[in-house]
Amino acid sequence: MNVELKYKSILVPIDFSDTSRKSFYLALKYAKVFDADTYVLHVMEPLDTFDSSSKVESHTDEVAQVEGGVRRRVNELFERAGLAEVDRRRVHVDIRGGKPWKEILRYASEIGSDLIVMGSHGQTSFKELLMGSTTERVVRRAAGHVLCVKPDGYEYDPEKIPAKYKEV
Repeated sequence: MNVELKYKSILVPIDFSDTSRKSFYLALKYAKVFDADTYVLHVMEPLDTFDSSSKVESHTDEVAQVEGGVRRRVNELFERAGLAEVDRRRVHVDIRGGKPWKEILRYASEIGSDLIVMGSHGQTSFKELLMGSTTERVVRRAAGHVLCVKPDGYEYDPEKIPAKYKEV
């Protein structure tokens, strides 16, 4: 079997956690190696229902602030990573609203993503065992490859998982 890697469109969802930052840096390095475009996506979960025009206006202002903050933080990530050799014209930033895993998959489909690079927090909470994490949902449903980035110092500890869920 001959497996050829040709990534032309790399998606990196960011939430500004440590693993998200690590994913961002790694995605840019992959983009450089494969001469690919990088798509940075930040997903905001819906905040409230709109039952008045003042709420719509307030939400619009909030989205504008978040968008400015996301773009500023992406620029900070560039500066901290020392990735001056990355062509910023090939790095696209988008902000969406909705359930993160659904928006990540929708956006990946829209841009024809070959690879999704995203952080895995490495935590196994009871809720995640029952509901599934964002990363796990994306891995299960993505059409292309997904690279899960573990946090620094991650150690798998099966003792933290309740016995009755170890076989899940």
